[in-house]
Amino acid sequence: MANILDGLSLEGAILDGLDDWPRSATRKEWFRLTRELVASTISDMDLDLASKSKVIAAFTDAGLL
Repeated sequence: MANILDGLSLEGAILDGLDDWPRSATRKEWFRLTRELVASTISDMDLDLASKSKVIAAFTDAGLL
């Protein structure tokens, strides 16, 4: 399997948007924001359908989606 970052065509760093996250967020809120970040990153990846489903399954199994 290819490196998970190979399919990204992002400009700038993945975590640039973290400065906008609330510093006093609850644990539940941080998990929601993390899931949104992971989902957004996966949707930006240029992967074929089979590879994309493997990536989604891996993150779902890890509890990040």
